[in-house]
Parts: sequence; structure tokens; C-alpha cells
Amino acid sequence: MITLGPVDEKGWSLSLWTASVGIGTLRFMNAIPSVEAPLGTYRDQAWNIWNHKVKPQLSLGRLEHLVVDIVDMTGSLHPQLGKPQLLLFAADHGVVAQGVSSSPQEITWQQCENFVRGGGAVGLLCQLNNLSLHVIDVGVAHDFSDNPKILSRKVAWGTQNFSKFPAMSAQQMWQALQVGMDTVQELVRLGHRTFAFGEMGIGNTTSASALMACRTGKDVQVCTGRGAGLDDAGLQKKQAVIASALALHGRPTDPLEALQCYGGFEIAALAGAMLAAASQRCVLLIDGFITTVAAEIAVALRPEALHYMIFCHESKEVGHRHLLELLQVQPLLSLRMHLGEGSGAAVAWPLIRNALALYEQMESFSAAQVTDSVSLLHQKGIDARLWEHN
Repeated sequence: MITLGPVDEKGWSLSLWTASVGIGTLRFMNAIPSVEAPLGTYRDQAWNIWNHKVKPQLSLGRLEHLVVDIVDMTGSLHPQLGKPQLLLFAADHGVVAQGVSSSPQEITWQQCENFVRGGGAVGLLCQLNNLSLHVIDVGVAHDFSDNPKILSRKVAWGTQNFSKFPAMSAQQMWQALQVGMDTVQELVRLGHRTFAFGEMGIGNTTSASALMACRTGKDVQVCTGRGAGLDDAGLQKKQAVIASALALHGRPTDPLEALQCYGGFEIAALAGAMLAAASQRCVLLIDGFITTVAAEIAVALRPEALHYMIFCHESKEVGHRHLLELLQVQPLLSLRMHLGEGSGAAVAWPLIRNALALYEQMESFSAAQVTDSVSLLHQKGIDARLWEHN
């Protein structure tokens, strides 16, 4: 369960997750990489660089804070993020048999093949914004053996129907976590330092909503939206299926036990990938509702991982806003998107890239031969950071 906390002077959330770690998690904790919080070494220097740019102090708002946070994440005053690697984990869900989705299950595999052809929203967005897309099959109910562009790491052909059984065994859960960790570790070895996260799996908003209800204790209605387009009757049925499953399995406070009961293989792989990326002090671009549910699992296991996450947008999916509030994070964008696939992260990347370009390339007052208005205010004891929230 989540307990809220204050925010420190660096702007980092100090929320602690009292994970009530049980036997399920203790079995695996030694194999989960440790994550260290940023040291804050260069934050003041980064703010000083911003203050010498030819503009009023903090006039670029969130863009300035974003860059300072990235400086802290990377431990470099001049971060080089390179080309983001968008990891799209895909899997199917047994709970679809309960009629919780308006879309047929075969769309999962069809879209995976579409994405690697450059199709779909995320395929096109990656091309437009220079992200490398990796589609990883963790549990799709389809044979991709003839498609070399889809990385095969299948745990099983979809999860069990969690309205009747736990979604996965403990071993399957760990295998899916390991897929995510291994994928990131291999890319880090190749020199990549920025990771965006996406997912594909018909029925995965049902899994994510059940996980959120389990992990936060909130009502099912607060956690459960329309997904790909359910009508009112479909939404009520989806909520009823989740409520029945919660009554069957309970709400385990251990994050991995919750994942085993309700999670999808792609959600587990996302959590593992995020943990591996945070352990390497990489920059993590978190997409929408489903990836934020995976992020909560990762943070429950290693609270320091939150420091390396940039939450790219607020999804229209009803539970996402509440989950962001519980995590005490503010998304960069709110566009009423609810597509998933990593599309929100891909849309946010140019914003992040532009913020870094302004920080690195915008001229100083002296270079532009403009009077340094920020220094004049500082001489009067005025610092915009002290009253920016007023």
C-alpha cells in the first residue's frame, strides 16, 4: 500500500512504499538490482547555467526543472541522452475470456507485426521523432517465429484468467521480470542510456486496473476505465469482473504477489526493465496508465527508482490521474490520449529534446550583449524559485 510523504528541497518525492514484503518478494529480492538515489551534485550548477541564459529567470517553467532533474539522474552537468530506445512489451491476457474488452484478442499479434513495419501510432511516432522501437513478445498467443523483427522472449501463450486463477505462477512472474531486466542490460552494454516504455495486449487495462485497485486500496470504479472503447454496460461488466477477482484473491500488499495474481507478462517485464534502467542511472520515459502501474510495482520494490522516471503524459484512462497523484508526480503533458503503446512517451520526447537544446545552446546574457536582468534581481535578493508556485 502507498503512504504519502513530503517533497525534499530538490523536488524529489519522498513517498515511501510500505510494501509489506512477503515471502513471494523475498524469494527474488537479491536478484533485483539495487537502485541508488541521485546525489544532487550538479543541481546548483545546472540552475546557475539556466540563470545566465538570456531570459527572465524560470521563464521556461517546467522545461528548466526537467533539465535539472535529468542532470541529477545522469550525474552529468551536460547530459547526453542519445537516441531513446522504446521497449514495447507485448502479451495476451486470459481474463479477456470474461468479455472485458471491446477488441478481439488477435489484435495483439496483428498490431505487433504492424508496429515493426513502422505502422500504427507508435511505429510512425518513433520514425518521426528518432526513437528506436523494440517489440518484445513476452506472452502473445501467437507464433512469431517467421518475423525476425519481433524479439521472442515468450513466457507462455498468455496469462491465466485471473477471474478464476492467479494470472501467473511465481516462476512465470520472475521469468517475465527477468525478460525486462535482460533487455535493458543488453542495450546498456551497447551504450544506450535513455529508455521509453510501451505495451501491447488486449485486456491489459483490466489487468492494470486490478493491480491498481489491489496496490492502492481504491475502489474498483476509481481504477477502471473504458480501455479501448467499452460502452456503459461493458464498463460495468469489466468492473464487476475485477471486483470478483479481488474478492477471490484478496489484495496482497506484497507487490510481486499482487503481480502474480493480476498482472500481465508485459506489465511484469516493464517493471523489470524499469528496475534495470534505474539501477544504471538511465533516464526512463514513462508512458500512460499501464506503464505507470508497472512503474508503481518497480518503485514498490526499489523506491529510489522513482528519481529516474519522467512521467510523459496523463492518460484519459480514469485511474491514471489518481495513480499519478499517489506517486506524487506531475506529467509533462495532458492530451486526453489513452492509446498506450508508448505513444505518449514518443510524443513527449521532442519536448525533452528541446529543453536540453535550450539548456546547452541558448546564449548567455553576455554573449547576446543583453543586460543581465537575473543578476540584477539577485542583487536585490529576489530569486524567482522562491515564489514560482505562488
